[in-house]
Amino acid sequence: MKRAITFILFLLSFNYCFSQEVPMFEINSDNVLDYYSQISKSNLQRSSVSVAAQIGNNNLIEVWDNAGASIIITQLGDNNTTLYQNYNAYPATAEIAIRGSNNLVHVEGSNSISDGMKMNINANDMTILMRNN
Repeated sequence: MKRAITFILFLLSFNYCFSQEVPMFEINSDNVLDYYSQISKSNLQRSSVSVAAQIGNNNLIEVWDNAGASIIITQLGDNNTTLYQNYNAYPATAEIAIRGSNNLVHVEGSNSISDGMKMNINANDMTILMRNN
């Protein structure tokens, strides 16, 4: 009898160790972190990357992106504003570096021309509006 119970427990634990999917109704506050760690360890590719770095006072960065994109924005100075709005389905990569004060950069949309765009601004009191369709 002891051997039979041990064998049944072994089969249950063996099945539990090699299961790949967890039904949604079994996810609760106790095991949700384990569930997400399983997803992150799977071979899923990252759909978008956004990096924002600000050094200074009263800086603002806002990013709206419908497509998976890679966006890197750096602001060095005071009172800088960067607005990146991509309502298109075209994923693009962009690097925007601002060094100065009181600058406004507004990028709207993306296309094949703006893919891989690198914008370097080394000035004060500049306004740049870029619209792509």
